[in-house]
Amino acid sequence: MSIHPWWATFGQTVDAADKKLPAAATAFLSTLKSGLIAGATLVEVRRTDDHAAVHFTVDVERPQDLAHPIRATEPIAVIFPFNDGQPSVLALRADFPDTPHQNISPEGCPCSLCIDDRPWSEARLTATAPDLLRRFQLWLAKAAAGELHDPSQPPDPIFFHTNIGLVLPAAALTNADSAELVGYMRPDNPSLIMTETLAQASTPRSGLAQFVVLGFKGRPQAMSRMRRAPVTLMQLADELARHGIDLLEELRNRLKSWAGLGKNDVRRLGSRLAIVVSFPLTSEHTSAANDMRAFICLETLGEIGDALGALYRNQSDIGAPNAYLATLGEVVASARPLEIQPLQVHLSFNRDLAGMVAGGEADRRRAVLLGAGSIGSQIATTLTREGQFVWAIVDEDYLLPHNLARHALYAAHVGAPKAEALAAELGALLGESVDALKLNVLNPGEQQKERFEAAIGSADVIIDATASVAVSRHLADLAGTARRVCVFFNPAGTSVVLLAENEDRSITLRDLEAQYHRLVLAEPALQDHLEAGSPGVRYSGSCRTLTNRIPANKAALLSALASQGILASLEDNHASIKIWTVGQGGRVDTVERAGQPVHRLQFAPWTVTYDDGVMEELSRLRANKLPDETGGVLLGIADMLRKSIHVSHAMPQPVDSRGSVNGFERGIVDVEGEVARLVERSMHQLRYIGEWHSHPRRSSVLPSGIDLGQLVWLRDELTVEGVPALMAIAGDDGAYSILIAGQEVSAASIGSTQPGEGA
Repeated sequence: MSIHPWWATFGQTVDAADKKLPAAATAFLSTLKSGLIAGATLVEVRRTDDHAAVHFTVDVERPQDLAHPIRATEPIAVIFPFNDGQPSVLALRADFPDTPHQNISPEGCPCSLCIDDRPWSEARLTATAPDLLRRFQLWLAKAAAGELHDPSQPPDPIFFHTNIGLVLPAAALTNADSAELVGYMRPDNPSLIMTETLAQASTPRSGLAQFVVLGFKGRPQAMSRMRRAPVTLMQLADELARHGIDLLEELRNRLKSWAGLGKNDVRRLGSRLAIVVSFPLTSEHTSAANDMRAFICLETLGEIGDALGALYRNQSDIGAPNAYLATLGEVVASARPLEIQPLQVHLSFNRDLAGMVAGGEADRRRAVLLGAGSIGSQIATTLTREGQFVWAIVDEDYLLPHNLARHALYAAHVGAPKAEALAAELGALLGESVDALKLNVLNPGEQQKERFEAAIGSADVIIDATASVAVSRHLADLAGTARRVCVFFNPAGTSVVLLAENEDRSITLRDLEAQYHRLVLAEPALQDHLEAGSPGVRYSGSCRTLTNRIPANKAALLSALASQGILASLEDNHASIKIWTVGQGGRVDTVERAGQPVHRLQFAPWTVTYDDGVMEELSRLRANKLPDETGGVLLGIADMLRKSIHVSHAMPQPVDSRGSVNGFERGIVDVEGEVARLVERSMHQLRYIGEWHSHPRRSSVLPSGIDLGQLVWLRDELTVEGVPALMAIAGDDGAYSILIAGQEVSAASIGSTQPGEGA
């Protein structure tokens, strides 16, 4: 078996008992001599001033059909540094095969095996000599069987270590054959080269190194890697030739095209060169992936062009003396080596990377966010960091100092329009443009109205985070197919509420508002849900400039829950109501209900809307009192602007009510007080809108003469308040009728349904 000639050049042979060997090498030799690990035999020990090397052979468990030509016995060398650093593992066979999980190694050196993918700072915590030996044996056995690379993993990258990094815009990869960028070193981190496109490049940074970054793309191929670490431009060119890239010819052509006496020509050719190569790697089990490697040249582009015979320095009296001109005809290249150093490539943060890191995929649905306040800004920022949505931000307010307590923006944004500042931050995160509309949703003005309508019309989802009832209702009424979602904190900042329309928008935010208030009244866990809690904080001299006392930790937690809820609700075609409440110790309780189908009755000019949940409530209350009749008060939302009434809640009969199989008379004890309490619990969004009662078994739900008389009485009582009177009658098997009377509508206006029919 031929041993790699490099081994004979490494240091001097020493005795295995040499007491000056590193402690790790001594422990490893002790394990080899003990025979604890079968199949490992010591051959030789060598050392230099900085390292000790142990040469031994390893017996390999091999299958009959070899995936790689691994021998039954392989020579291995472990290099131990004297500074207790990470040992290196080399395959000493001169013709050792190219396999996955090898580190890149310099030209003329043995293959370097990657036996542990953990950082040395972590691996050394559990590293022992027996463990190291077992890893060698396992690596070789897996290489022989073709199992070094897990099918579920992405293609094997090209391994090498470098302390210099390059931050590369992901957009540069879309056209890597002609990507030209400008790079600079950060003054606070000279080991990192930041890059930007020429269009984005700012004024040259005085005193900082300038770079031109050229991108190249290899041809798609099965999983491969650079086997040797090139240290000169010529070596890199030889390596890239295997991947279908003629680096030197490409460089000559580009450098000649950049020659000239102009200011930009001089700047470009006076810059350093960074080369980025994208390798489209594929494997049998995974989709294609780009592995990127980068190298920086230590000489300027002009000097490189001169060495390659593509350029010559300007020696005339015209133009800058440090300019370069293109050569004509064939010029012999210089023989001097052009040194290069490897760079670690870091893709700049973008939508695709955000989606992958979040465990999903990028989402390019168009989303309009109404309200860039505390909850809106945090939701948008969180979802943007997950690669979710192409945003348009709508808000008319400016960021004020008190907003910083819970906002995603920072002190530098104080005084700026919230929409514009948030849009700029979101755009900077993903390297994309984000629309900002500084306008009042309810009154956008003539100049902004067209932009707002276009944003709404092109949206896939609209998120209302304004905490404004008026905006939510207005949004529900706007035409368009985009689903609408409303999110808001409760007054005490202990809960966040999400109302999500269904896909066909047959259940709108208006309908869900009424159902939400019924849920708040009916669910014991939400008894104090809409209580104000502590008094607000006045943040300026005006009596109306109050903000709620909500700590940033709760605002962040609740916003994160709402962000997750938005995505979940959009994956479902149904309408939903979700309420998350943070309790003591950070416990989160959830109340969730499906949106109930709604029915609408037109009693011009009024529209009455009710849902299946209200009708189920009436049927349950009726069933509890059968065979007698029963009844009670109806609460709902009356919108005077839209002339609409949403029936939300049916109260049970008062304690002093009298019901029989022949009739019902509603009592009055504490009715006004209970209505007032429920209205207050809804923050005065609900109000008294009428009465309901049941008819006995096997009776029609059409109104009797007594019912019509009561309806007239209700009309007289409620007309003063500007709303029509409403009456509901419940009968057998879910049958019911709705009656409405007022100055604009007739007492004979009736909507009814029998089982299985729609109203």
